Amino acid sequence: MKNHIQSYSICMEVSAPLAMFARPDGGAAPTSYPAPTRSAAKGVLEAIAYLDQGAIICPTHVEICRPVGTTGGAVQYQGYATNYGGPLRKGNQRASGSGFQFFATVLADVCYRIYAEVRGRAGGGTNPAHYLHDLFYRRLRQGRCHQTPALGWKEFTCTYWGPFRPERYEVDTALNITIPSMLIDMWDAPQCGALAPRFVQDAQVVEGVLRYAE
Repeated sequence: MKNHIQSYSICMEVSAPLAMFARPDGGAAPTSYPAPTRSAAKGVLEAIAYLDQGAIICPTHVEICRPVGTTGGAVQYQGYATNYGGPLRKGNQRASGSGFQFFATVLADVCYRIYAEVRGRAGGGTNPAHYLHDLFYRRLRQGRCHQTPALGWKEFTCTYWGPFRPERYEVDTALNITIPSMLIDMWDAPQCGALAPRFVQDAQVVEGVLRYAE
């Protein structure tokens, strides 16, 4: 039997005090998109389980949640400052080992439900997509991960990742946002790709749901 593509659905809920999905046009004081980019969602899911060949995780949409019983209808931003010590410092700062204070506008008190498909080519007695699907949910049940999930910047680690918690959070159906230009992908391939940023115009959050363009 010839190889054929298999697809399996996965989903999970994540929450954190802070999140940062930086807009490329933010400059020296970046601002977050109001929702995760597809690349960020893919990174969260792959932090739970990942295969370096045979199967890939393709996020399809994300639901923006609010605490049960609250009004909703808006995302919450806040200022954030940290001491930057990376390679973009001025020469004298690098030479002296000093940093500079770095300001950003980030999201606060976030909760998302991320949906995706695990896709892979089955054949010859193997089905890597099925294996990755099972590995993902097994680790989710056990509270394990490949690496600690983070919402955008690595310092914004999730305080929860796991199954949905309907008793605590619900989809923010009052939230409707138009994002004039949103980064969709950073690379030209799902794995081992070259840098090739791609944007979509007028991305829509409709009743708390952002669907990613293929």
